[in-house]
Amino acid sequence: MKTAVQSHALVQNTHRHITECPIVYMEVYSSNRVIYRVTASYIVKQGSICPTYGVMLEEMRTGEMECIEDFSESLELTIHFANDLVGREIRPAGLYDIAFAYLSEQATGQVLSSRKIFSR
Repeated sequence: MKTAVQSHALVQNTHRHITECPIVYMEVYSSNRVIYRVTASYIVKQGSICPTYGVMLEEMRTGEMECIEDFSESLELTIHFANDLVGREIRPAGLYDIAFAYLSEQATGQVLSSRKIFSR
């Protein structure tokens, strides 16, 4: 079992950056041999320190890992998304496409529904 999270370089954008290596908040081992993690870290946004939550997927067979360190500032939304990933048995290679669809629907004000997002 891997418990250490790989260290990540500082991610800098024009208005915010991640200040620390994320810690694992929640970890789920799925029957498809993928580990789903929700991570927690802090960002500095316009001079204020804010918590941010990410998702990390690791395939145990190949070691492939994908991570979105700053998926949302909402823990509830991030856990909801991670649970959808587990339920659909999404592999690391599919993380970015699914996250884009999920966040796009949230931004347009549509009702979040895992059936609607993943049935495409």
